[in-house]
Amino acid sequence: MYTGKFTPEEAAHLLRRAAARGNRSEAEALAEMGLAAAVDHLLAEPASPPEPRFEAGEKPNRAKEHRTLAAAWIDHWLSTPTPAAERLVLFWSGHFTSEIRKVRIGRLMWEQQRTLRRLGPGKFPDLLNAIARDPAMLIYLDNAKSKKEHPNENWGRELMELFTLGVGHYSEADVKAAARAFTGWSITPPRLAREKGRPIEFVFRRAWHDDSPKKYLGRTIEGGEDVLAILSEHPQTYRRLAGKLLRFYLTPEPDEAKIQRAAEVYRLEGGYGFLRWLFTHEAFYAPAARFALVKSPLEYLVGLLYVGKRPDRRLLTRYFLGTGQIPFQPPGVNGWPSGQAWLGDAALLARLNVLPLLITEKSDLAVFAGGGDAYAAVLPAAQML
Repeated sequence: MYTGKFTPEEAAHLLRRAAARGNRSEAEALAEMGLAAAVDHLLAEPASPPEPRFEAGEKPNRAKEHRTLAAAWIDHWLSTPTPAAERLVLFWSGHFTSEIRKVRIGRLMWEQQRTLRRLGPGKFPDLLNAIARDPAMLIYLDNAKSKKEHPNENWGRELMELFTLGVGHYSEADVKAAARAFTGWSITPPRLAREKGRPIEFVFRRAWHDDSPKKYLGRTIEGGEDVLAILSEHPQTYRRLAGKLLRFYLTPEPDEAKIQRAAEVYRLEGGYGFLRWLFTHEAFYAPAARFALVKSPLEYLVGLLYVGKRPDRRLLTRYFLGTGQIPFQPPGVNGWPSGQAWLGDAALLARLNVLPLLITEKSDLAVFAGGGDAYAAVLPAAQML
């Protein structure tokens, strides 16, 4: 437990890490509350954004839908009273990845993000079970058409390799067993949904399902629920998630003892329980932890927009293309890169070019520099959390 002073400087650090946005008055107000109350304030129940207006019809403009999605998320992140929820949504968006280029239905991507916002603060089994039935994910990883005659292995493989255990903790036989277990996990056909005016939802197609016994991670199972239950209780799942969360919120290289303790906290307390533990931990406020993480392009942009000017949408499109982080379109199932990978020559130039277009001398940049006022000092600090 952190027992040092909680001044506006510490509060600014908390704002950067928790929310990726803030200003001087907010840092001062959090400091006045005291650490525990400030953390509780930031970890309030996530506010729901208004749903974007999507085009009707069989062939909507996909590029326009994508721009609508990105703008709606950024607008919400800038205006919501619970911005910490949005940085956690960003974490889960890079973990449970889906790409609009393949899913092709903007409403499904928005509903997936709503699931991440609603369940990300809670216990992992609830989130994992929801994502396994999420239509965007079932389309993205090709499980919506997986039948017992030809099981598709994409979802079963990525479920273990990227979403839970990690490489080295399962076999190819486990991948095949998982693929068979999830046969029949499908969705309402999009064309039928349009014709009937119904939403696209999860559907279990029993006729497609392989209901024979399967050996999975040393246990006999039948269906996908068994796979999810095993992964949701596996210690390696929580060690892997804890390491990712610590790298996202604390340090690029967490030590094993910290990972193990974080895994226990996350397993027992869920997402917000983990963040409450971390945001009140002594290590979180150590000098070495401050400005130790590179902001992703989206976090950098949100921080600048919050204290600066709003650009036109064409500028945002050029910015995301230049920096390499396009909302709702990670480069692959591995999610987005992190750390110094965001500061290559072209990406850094795109960041620097957007700065004078958004920021004026009167912009309140204090939270970037931990309470400092000098514009020159902010330039390097603005890249870091």
